[in-house]
Amino acid sequence: MMFQFFDSVAAFVDIIVNFVVNMFQLLFTTVVSIIRAVTWLQLCIAYLPGWLTAFILVPVALAVVFQILNKGG
Repeated sequence: MMFQFFDSVAAFVDIIVNFVVNMFQLLFTTVVSIIRAVTWLQLCIAYLPGWLTAFILVPVALAVVFQILNKGG
């Protein structure tokens, strides 16, 4: 009976630790994905001619602003 109690406490601590570790892994993966996306976008824009850059950057900037203001909802 006493061993079951300690086993359940250990399982609870294991769940909490796994949650925290997975949360930090998700946060790290999200930051890395954002950095890769911005780098890829800059690389693509670098190959565009100068007169076309403004026509691409303005809609992208507006989409980012609207996404931030919308907050995903």
